[in-house]
Amino acid sequence: MTRWFTRLKFRMENDGISPERRKRGALMGLASGCLVGLGYILQKSFVKGFAYMAIEVAYILFMVFWGANAINGLITLGSVPLRDHSLMLMVYGFIAVIVTGGFLCFWGAQIMGTYKEYIKKSNEHYEPKTRKEEFRIWLHEHTAIFFMLPGLVAISMGILLPLIFSISIGFTNYDANHQPPGHILEWVGFRNFKDLLAIGSAAKTFFMVLGWTIVWTVCASVLPYALGIILAVLLNNPKVKCKKIFKLIYILPWAIPAYISLLVLQSMFDTGYGLINQLFALINIPKVPWLTNTNTARLALILISVWTGFSFPMMLSENIIKNISKDIVEAATLDGASPTRIFISITLPLLFFSISPLFIMNFAGAFNNFNLIYLVTEGGPGGVLSGYTLGAGTTDILISWLYKLTTDQMKYNYGAALSLILFILIAAFSIFNLRRTRAFKEEDTMQ
Repeated sequence: MTRWFTRLKFRMENDGISPERRKRGALMGLASGCLVGLGYILQKSFVKGFAYMAIEVAYILFMVFWGANAINGLITLGSVPLRDHSLMLMVYGFIAVIVTGGFLCFWGAQIMGTYKEYIKKSNEHYEPKTRKEEFRIWLHEHTAIFFMLPGLVAISMGILLPLIFSISIGFTNYDANHQPPGHILEWVGFRNFKDLLAIGSAAKTFFMVLGWTIVWTVCASVLPYALGIILAVLLNNPKVKCKKIFKLIYILPWAIPAYISLLVLQSMFDTGYGLINQLFALINIPKVPWLTNTNTARLALILISVWTGFSFPMMLSENIIKNISKDIVEAATLDGASPTRIFISITLPLLFFSISPLFIMNFAGAFNNFNLIYLVTEGGPGGVLSGYTLGAGTTDILISWLYKLTTDQMKYNYGAALSLILFILIAAFSIFNLRRTRAFKEEDTMQ
């Protein structure tokens, strides 16, 4: 912040604008701050000034006839059951808040625009232009805004509004016992987060599910990449024959649609008729309760994640290893480096430099891999005897438990709170690690 103020001060001292012009420009900006467009009118830019003033009038009418009541409904969430629908009041209120936020951005931009226009017109070298020329210049400067405005509105209504709405549910008591319009929802602050993180059976379940989620995420992201790198190194060994056949076989798990692969693998791990137990029976190994025992179900999920996830890092690593300069490898060999030392000191660092951003994104994807968990075990086996509550199973990760909270348990407040916690965890991890990777550091250095 200090550096920013230092740069601003330096810029102001060296831009050739006198203090008197700054003062008058600030007064023009203040006039536009009190009444939108007034600063332009005082500078005789009547078309622009009255157009901006009309926008303020439209916003005031919007707030008088609808917006104020909508924001009040957002605060109270209604007062009369069956008449006031709390969820709709929240939606209407957030629409009014988004419109207000857009108007405040416009209000601040036109204040700065008023100041800049005065500074420009008060310059002794400024050549006055006709209103038609000014309008043409203004239209040219704001063409990009006109093109982006429909998309901005669509993003606000289609993404921003649902996002804010879903997050806000986490601060209410919306559950099976409080269903609008029969019941009026209430704002409960951070009570849902406290229940999940601090006290009671919900918190115990959360931390048990979180612990397995972390183990699952590490295994489901590290092991496929480790296997992919090992296979890539083997495929680049000149002693290996029939490489194309091996590549074709290894690519199949990635080429087959994931939904089909998971259903087939689920049937293979079935305790009664699964192929794996049938093969075990041929060599007199007892049947393994793959999907009915917690430990074996978790092991099965990890094995399936490795099988379905190693193909892409293998292909990526194989191409990176091919492009490593042979001169570097030959120089290391002449210096007496063993193949293992070359792999550790040359191949792996170059691989990590290229694939680390993809690995971090894959890590975040594994954290939220709902499809694999739900299609294979549906979060089971059940874990009530182990202390799991609110429908959580012993193989549920946070994202699958969130699904059960909302669809089975109808704990929409806990589900929304959990989704926000998930977002914070994944965003913090991803941003922190992406900023620490060498690829991003080199990009920042080049800029």
